[in-house]
Amino acid sequence: MAQSTYAIQKVAVLGSGTMGSQIAAHCVNAGLQVWLLDLKDEGGDDPNRRVKESIKKLREMNPSPLGNPGDAKHIRPGNFSDDLDIIREVDWVCEAIIEKMDIKKQMMSDIQEVRGEETIVTSNTSGLPISEISEDCSEEFRNHFLGTHFFNPPRYMKLLEVIPTEATAEEVTDYMTAFCEKTLGKGVVRCKDTPNFIANRIGIFSMASMMPYFFDGDFRAEEIDFLTGTLTGYSKAATFRTADMAGLDIIHHVANNLYPSIPDDERREVFQLPEGFDAMIEQEKYGNKSGEGFYKKVQTDSGREYKVINPDTQEYESQIDPEFESASQAKEKFETPGERLKYLVDQDDEAGRFLWDIHCDLLLYAAHRVPEITDSVESIDRAMKWGFNWELGPFERWDAIGVRESVERMREEEREVPEPVLEMLESGREQFYDWEERTVYNLATGEVETLTPPAAGAIRVAELQAKGKEVFGNGSAGLYDLGDGVALFEFRTKKQTLGFELIRSLDESCRIVKEQFDALVISHDNDNFTYGANLMEVMQAWQQGEKDRVEEAVENFQEVAVGLRYQPFPVVVAPFGRSLGGGVEFILHGDKVVAHYELYAGLVEVGVGLIPAGGGTKEMLYRVMQQVMDDDQVDPLPNIKEVFKTIGMAEVSDGAPKAREYQYLRDSDSVIMNRDLLIANAEAEARRMVEAGYQPPQKPEIKVLGKKALGSLRLMLYIMHEANYITDYDKVVAGKVAWVMSGGDLSEPQKVPEAYLLRLEREAFLELLEDERTQARIEHMLKKGKPLRN
Repeated sequence: MAQSTYAIQKVAVLGSGTMGSQIAAHCVNAGLQVWLLDLKDEGGDDPNRRVKESIKKLREMNPSPLGNPGDAKHIRPGNFSDDLDIIREVDWVCEAIIEKMDIKKQMMSDIQEVRGEETIVTSNTSGLPISEISEDCSEEFRNHFLGTHFFNPPRYMKLLEVIPTEATAEEVTDYMTAFCEKTLGKGVVRCKDTPNFIANRIGIFSMASMMPYFFDGDFRAEEIDFLTGTLTGYSKAATFRTADMAGLDIIHHVANNLYPSIPDDERREVFQLPEGFDAMIEQEKYGNKSGEGFYKKVQTDSGREYKVINPDTQEYESQIDPEFESASQAKEKFETPGERLKYLVDQDDEAGRFLWDIHCDLLLYAAHRVPEITDSVESIDRAMKWGFNWELGPFERWDAIGVRESVERMREEEREVPEPVLEMLESGREQFYDWEERTVYNLATGEVETLTPPAAGAIRVAELQAKGKEVFGNGSAGLYDLGDGVALFEFRTKKQTLGFELIRSLDESCRIVKEQFDALVISHDNDNFTYGANLMEVMQAWQQGEKDRVEEAVENFQEVAVGLRYQPFPVVVAPFGRSLGGGVEFILHGDKVVAHYELYAGLVEVGVGLIPAGGGTKEMLYRVMQQVMDDDQVDPLPNIKEVFKTIGMAEVSDGAPKAREYQYLRDSDSVIMNRDLLIANAEAEARRMVEAGYQPPQKPEIKVLGKKALGSLRLMLYIMHEANYITDYDKVVAGKVAWVMSGGDLSEPQKVPEAYLLRLEREAFLELLEDERTQARIEHMLKKGKPLRN
């Protein structure tokens, strides 16, 4: 049986609850044909009422499970009684029904009756034994059966645990791993068929080990969340906010099911949760879904407030600002969570002792689970980072703290350190990971192994650095040799802001590429593409009287960003995450864009009292006018108004589909689901363009409407202002956008050179920067992180 015999295009998801409906939605996002089935509504007129209501909820959810909420219509509803035979037509059946073994086993029997040979069947169970679910089915069925455990919400959570059984054909496991990575965009971790697999086994243990510190009164919930948040490399939601999001009833259910199923687990007593937690469940304090959990959102006279539960009274009270002197020192002294964690566990104070104790629990528990739940240290770390959004996995934490010194301390405290960890230290290896050599220690075998890519075929900047592929670099940017004549330009600034030096570095990199390479890719490995221009740098220069420097920088930015289009080589921009301001102007001027599906792009300059002046305003107008350039009978003004609104309202896309709707992406641009494969796909696209004989375009002339457009756009602003939809200064700033998009107050529509509109952009930008109201907006954004409505 060859892997090429499998090709999933049609999917049937069984079960339209929270997970099933959102798995169906994500399959639609990926371009698959999807059926969603559930129990038949016996009492009503519509047998598919249950499923249709679930599909309707998908449209209303925020954040949306669908990249385009209108795509809910592509999910075809059905029911188990009338429509199960649709399984004959599909390539993959994903079962996501109630977590009861007898019901799941009956469903497998029903599926087997109608399933065609080689149709893959998976269960989305979060903890039931995978092999037991299918044990009564045929050998051929079991060969094509495995677990696919999505994390909630499926669109946004990266982790997908793939759990083969002993009967699962290796080709099926390999195919589903590749399919889930490439088509669904997931970070796949292969798990053994053990209770709650990897992420929930470690994650629920971590939560459960902290609960006594709260319910016994040692710490408040917000104090634990402060100490176990981004300060020490956990997620932004920390511990108890994560629990509220996941559902306290789910955590309670998982822990209760785990306890009897792990009789040989040396720490199984941890999963017997405190009585105070049981009391919360009895009162249906389930977290976000019920409105009450560890936190409760309440409306007060001063606005919305999140109150926190008192474990003794089970009542909610106002939060305090956590204060730990050692934590304040750690934040002040160290930039990375690993450095802060190492500092804090060495402090002999309340916070330090708490963090040391919970990390001893976590690190030793994770190490003791090898090889029970997995042979791979890497898999445990990835599961926790991808499934719980931790910044550092357990073994990365151990490395940060220092393995040898921490083990000595653990043994002094008579804690049981797993023998394989001691053997690693005895061999002379001091850490689980060697990032320079790109290796990881295998606790199961005692061997040193090469790190695996996060997805098959992924290209990571860290690997390029390790292989000495840097061609040019400084503190703001780097240029790497990807091979086959393609170079990669990387942003290195804080939050990947586009400062003066970075733009000069991109200009220099383009010169190098022209001499030494055939194509350029712009992307990197960070969480977001860019937050836009370095506003602090601009403001400091302006306030220090260096206005000539700022004017030169604005012109340089235009020349470099717009100039990407006219380089003698193809430029492929590969954006992802937040891509704001000047980042969108890079996107707009790339010859080709290969974007991640989760692209949050926006020309947001008006929020700080400026306009897009790196060619963004010009390019958005050009895209509108291109659509009608061959038809003089079509009035472009309605489309101009739409683009004007997009810029004027600082619209940010909530994914690539909306970015295309806003015209930040063209129909010819590509969208891929897996963030880790972005650079590899962009490189392949660049090579295709070179092989096709790439030639840069000519600089265009762009038709502008002059007074006709200007009057219409100003009328829009007047109406919005009179309705109190925009402020006085919003009207001024958006008026500058209108001026540029109209080509000024020209008396007649006419074609103008691109340079004409770029000059109008620069003039408007600098005039606004001179205004005290813009300066106030910029200062407010830098201090508060949100726009000032002045």
